[in-house]
Amino acid sequence: KVTLSCLACKAPLPSGAKDSLCSHCKPQEAEIYSRTLDTVSELECQYGYLWTACQRCQGSLTQDVLCTSRDCPIFYRRKKVQKDLNEAMAQLERFGADGDASW
Repeated sequence: KVTLSCLACKAPLPSGAKDSLCSHCKPQEAEIYSRTLDTVSELECQYGYLWTACQRCQGSLTQDVLCTSRDCPIFYRRKKVQKDLNEAMAQLERFGADGDASW
């Protein structure tokens, strides 16, 4: 059975819990949220830079990138950053799952 874990310490949360943090980490919620937001922002910047590099290589800044070159290191970096960004966004969305933040 899959259970949610605390975003900070990775401790399992009780089943049915709507919080993203355990009771031990809850006092630092603002700091943890801020760190998660910083991570998302940094990954968005990296992805934008890599996306633009791929567009330049492709020759068009107005079209989607269609590159699937297995020899290009930027392709792999872009895909990794995209995966990391999706994971970070999912973590950020968990903060909003319990309604309004308590801080």
